Amino acid sequence: MLQSKKWRQYWTFYAFLSPWLIIFIFLGLFPLLYGLYLSFTNFTGFNMNHLKFVGLSNYNTVFQDSESMYALGRTLLVTAINVPLSLGIGLLLAILLNQKIKGLSWYRTAFYMPSVVPIISTVLMWKFIFAGDGLLNALFTRFNLPAVNWLSYDYATTSLIVMLLWGAGGSLLVNLAGLKGIPADLYEAAEIDGANPVRKFFTVTLPLMTHILFFNLIMGIIGSLQIYIQPILLTGQKLLDPPIKPNYLYLVHAFQQIFAFQRFGYGLALMWVLFVAILLLTVLIFYSSRYWVYYETEQEV
Repeated sequence: MLQSKKWRQYWTFYAFLSPWLIIFIFLGLFPLLYGLYLSFTNFTGFNMNHLKFVGLSNYNTVFQDSESMYALGRTLLVTAINVPLSLGIGLLLAILLNQKIKGLSWYRTAFYMPSVVPIISTVLMWKFIFAGDGLLNALFTRFNLPAVNWLSYDYATTSLIVMLLWGAGGSLLVNLAGLKGIPADLYEAAEIDGANPVRKFFTVTLPLMTHILFFNLIMGIIGSLQIYIQPILLTGQKLLDPPIKPNYLYLVHAFQQIFAFQRFGYGLALMWVLFVAILLLTVLIFYSSRYWVYYETEQEV
């Protein structure tokens, strides 16, 4: 009787799990592994009957192609600027909105709203702002400042980063939850010791927020390395047209190879190189976290 009940529990569990498992296998795991296989072939999208195994040729091309290395360098540059600034702005907004002020819920909604606006709407709005006769240059003209071509070669990356930082409030809810979890007793003890607001931030707030910053850092790097649609819509003309050179990022290059030139095998190799790079960066950050992330409970090393 007990054995029969135990088996019924097993079958019930796997019955509820099966829809997700089936979708994961056929729409997640299988395409992933099949794409890995195709990255070792000469697949062009129309030669399934004449596939040839080319070994590591596509992967060697990734590192020998000056375009892919340039795109990788631009992506790392955007990531190195965007991620720290987003972390800092998100934490600063959370601290400001953790105060007891009138209309607090409205401010929280206003700062979080940009992160839920669709990407296409966001890019079109900022493209209007950065246009030659757009809102930003109109403001410059009003103050007798020279107009700037924000979507030109010299300012394209700056415009892209500014647009990305507009959504820095996306980490607001997570940061607020972390701030709410800091015991008030610690701030009171710091005040008794004569700590000013700056010292309380560095000795109490920041150490107890490192696990939140760690999570936001991982998610920020993963998201920033996979930027694709923003540079195309901001400085490109059509969806399959490359953006202006400074905004020619790695994922843009990969999609160009696949959909514009039908170099599917090479494009998939580019994607897998990015996947391995993200994996290695994530492992490196996880390893380094033991030296700078503070947990209230003891963690196993």
